[in-house]
Amino acid sequence: MPRHLSPLLAAALALVVVVAMTAHIIWQDRQRTIARTEAVVADMAKVVESHVRHTTKGAAIALRQAAALVDEAGNLEAVRRDTYWRRLRDALANMDGGETLWLFDAKGNGMVGTGRQQDRPLNIADRPHFQAAMAGADLVISPALRSRLDNRIVFTISRPIRDWTGDIIGVASTGMRTDWLVNFYALMSFGLETTVTIFRTDGEIVARYPDLASHLGKNNRNGPLFREHLPQFPVGGFWSRSVLDGKERLAAYRLIPDLNLVVYAGIDSGSVFAAWRVRSLWFIGEVGLTTALVLFLLVWGARMIHREHHAQIRMLEAVSLTQQLGAELHQARRDPLTNLPARGLFLELAEEMRLSASKKGTFHAFLYIDQDGFKGVNDQHGHEQGDKVLTMVAEIMRRMTRDDDLIGRLGGDEFVICLSGHSPDVRTVATSVAARIIKEVCDLDLGVGCSIGIALTAGKCSDLACSLRQADAAMYRAKQMGKGAWSIHEPAQ
Repeated sequence: MPRHLSPLLAAALALVVVVAMTAHIIWQDRQRTIARTEAVVADMAKVVESHVRHTTKGAAIALRQAAALVDEAGNLEAVRRDTYWRRLRDALANMDGGETLWLFDAKGNGMVGTGRQQDRPLNIADRPHFQAAMAGADLVISPALRSRLDNRIVFTISRPIRDWTGDIIGVASTGMRTDWLVNFYALMSFGLETTVTIFRTDGEIVARYPDLASHLGKNNRNGPLFREHLPQFPVGGFWSRSVLDGKERLAAYRLIPDLNLVVYAGIDSGSVFAAWRVRSLWFIGEVGLTTALVLFLLVWGARMIHREHHAQIRMLEAVSLTQQLGAELHQARRDPLTNLPARGLFLELAEEMRLSASKKGTFHAFLYIDQDGFKGVNDQHGHEQGDKVLTMVAEIMRRMTRDDDLIGRLGGDEFVICLSGHSPDVRTVATSVAARIIKEVCDLDLGVGCSIGIALTAGKCSDLACSLRQADAAMYRAKQMGKGAWSIHEPAQ
């Protein structure tokens, strides 16, 4: 083979290897992105299901109380008396997400109501949920609909009212806020374009985030969720294009058979892969630029490479040694047990985040975390068990935070987390993360809990030390509240 072809062949082989490795790395990153997103939507669906059950349970209790009032008063008309009406109003006040509570006679006429415009004449005889309750259905959850009181979008939960003989004499019905079921949990996606929907098992929409108004009255029974997935599995996840708005999403769903409801949480495919695309483009650009430069040098300087071979080896050894020393120095500033930044490194990184936030107009929240009962674990089971507890708690914090958040171990059983965001979202995210960490640590069932203090940089503090002192003080207030709780520092404190 001619000598001048050897560099060209080597360059072509190197190019093939680089392209294959680049494609493999990008594909692996894509799979990890999908896996993380699947975990997010699955957790969202699980939490929303729990909230739906809690809300409907509270509404069912209030409706039973309303039916009991009718039995106690003797008839529907008698509930208008002030004594009974006040008790009906109290039942509504104790119901999460409730807007109105009405009692209807067998003809659908509103006999007595509480909440908005309770004195307005109202008849719902043509409403399917009223007809279902009159037919004997024990608990009927309607799709989202326009209220005849003020045209607001609500959904209703209804049950029949029976007299002492068991005959149905009317219906107790409560109007519920649709946003109560879904809006808060959509924030769990941390900036991703999220859709949370509650469906009835017939495909009708009970609640949706976002843009419920434009989907009012639509039905999803012909979508892949109801045609393909629910008939096979009550819980699952899938990729599909929505028949409601035409968007492709990575979604998770959970069937609630006793309520005839389906919880759906989805993240738009463009949002799922947005960060991955940016990372991939930067990576391809960097690899392409580096490869082009290397190939150029390989072809142009083949003879020089041979001549300078030994010098390059020494240079590469020096670079490798420098990188190794730098890596060892960086690792030395990390906690050897949890691999989290130790106090010094955490303070440096947090100060950089604080200065960057002040330029961007964003804020930070500091979560000061102390383990409850940790000394008892060390005393009873030894330091090996204590180290295991600290490692598991650190892993929980990693799962509860985003990639750009900062976690550090200050020493002993004390940790601190720095979250960033815009006011007031950063406050909501901080309290949500704190509550989830407390629950996850408690669920370990290892004899430990945690108390968390929260301080926001939107307060009067102008430096990092002040914010940490406020978070530390809030943590002690959480311990004084009985431990296993979080407390947030308020400006008045």
